[in-house]
Amino acid sequence: MPAIDLARLRKQASRLVDFFFLPDEFMKHLREMLEFYVNRTLRTKENVAPGSNLKTYRTPPAVLTQIENELRMTAEANPEFALDLADMLWDEGSLETCLLAAFLLGRIPPQEERLLPRLTLWTQQVRDPDVRYALLSTSLTRMRKESPSQFLALVREYLHPARMRSWSNGLQALLPMIADANYENLPPIFDMVEPIIEEAPSTVQNDLTELIIALYRASANETIFLLKHILQNTENPMTAITLRRMSSGFPPPLEKELRGLLRPQQPAAPKPMEMDNLADEIFVTEDVESIDATLKKKDVRKTKPESAGTEKKTLSRKKKGTKMDNSKIIYLHGLESSSQSGKARQFAEKFPGMLTPDFTGTFEERMAQLLPILGDKKDWTIIGSSYGGLMGTVFTCEHPDQVRKLILLAPALLRDPSGEHSDPATGEYLIYLKGSGYRLQTVSVPAIVVHGTEDDVVPLEPVRETAQKLFTNLTYHVVNDGHRLHKAFDELDWEIILA
Repeated sequence: MPAIDLARLRKQASRLVDFFFLPDEFMKHLREMLEFYVNRTLRTKENVAPGSNLKTYRTPPAVLTQIENELRMTAEANPEFALDLADMLWDEGSLETCLLAAFLLGRIPPQEERLLPRLTLWTQQVRDPDVRYALLSTSLTRMRKESPSQFLALVREYLHPARMRSWSNGLQALLPMIADANYENLPPIFDMVEPIIEEAPSTVQNDLTELIIALYRASANETIFLLKHILQNTENPMTAITLRRMSSGFPPPLEKELRGLLRPQQPAAPKPMEMDNLADEIFVTEDVESIDATLKKKDVRKTKPESAGTEKKTLSRKKKGTKMDNSKIIYLHGLESSSQSGKARQFAEKFPGMLTPDFTGTFEERMAQLLPILGDKKDWTIIGSSYGGLMGTVFTCEHPDQVRKLILLAPALLRDPSGEHSDPATGEYLIYLKGSGYRLQTVSVPAIVVHGTEDDVVPLEPVRETAQKLFTNLTYHVVNDGHRLHKAFDELDWEIILA
């Protein structure tokens, strides 16, 4: 193989693209170029790629990368010709031409009806791991970015319970989307992979390991919660066994979190009844001294047996409080989230009986779905995340007498600058929030906002300004976290916040 001269390589690749609209000439010059860069020191006698049924030129990756770079713009501008050329490259049947064919599929608009049939057929035909990976990642590039709902529908087909042979394709296809730092809507992915993880067949063990590691890197807290939820609720005895085998490949913090659930369990000795009952009770506190007492109570429980008398005295004092009614707590999820999101499920686990409904459609449609749930009942504690924070704010400002407390997590309180003024009749400050269709007035309902300095979805300062104008009784917590508040969620004491 001659040394790669980058200037010459660029010229050769550019010359090749001149034949883009002449497929036969393109293939002829491509073969000449691949032959020119053959690495004969590595070429096997059979000229077949290891673990594959495809012949190979043993061309250095830099050559294919340069060809792809030169092809990109022309292929995207001429998808019809790109699809025809991809067919010819695939039929050529070498490792290099199949990789180029997969690359061209990734330049085709997702609306092209012939895209998915080719992708489905080619993934069934190929054995080579590099080509398979390219088909499930590079070939789906535009669909992932331009039509994520269509992409997720395709993955759901791959992960259908009756199609176990295609599960590996579905898991591999998800990896680039999970790794995309700009993609935030992980709940639908968690929903899709949960039954696959629970089934955990050995045939996809390696793919599952890759998937779990990718999910952990994207959202550690939600991944830990999902795996613990599966291990605690599964009726399949093989789930823990398979995950135990896989756990050696997990990041150490994840392996440590799951260790107790993956270890063969021994029957636990029953705890004293009095302590169990006390531990399960949550009491509303009236002031800071009561909150301090609550925190001290938790510390006392961990002391030695001789302090039991002091503990009982402290706890008996706490019993004068009023037990929190979880049925009056509601969580409103974000725009593209659901009742199965990580936050919703964690809240439901922490506070059994609280409401975590699903909302769909426009803002007005979502508010129409919310109103019958809240009805005319009072003393609601509303937790709203992102778009759900906008919903909770609108309801609270319009029905302040029904809301006991409002907790907003990175709320989408972005106002229209032209839509704010003081009402001359009442003197109330009115504000118009984008997307809500409502003008809101200032309220005195206790409001707590948790917002991250690294939030790249809902800007912190404009939201803080809006919240300060809407709520006269406002606590604003700025945390070092992103829009989804993964780190902050576990660090906050939700019993105290909701009390």
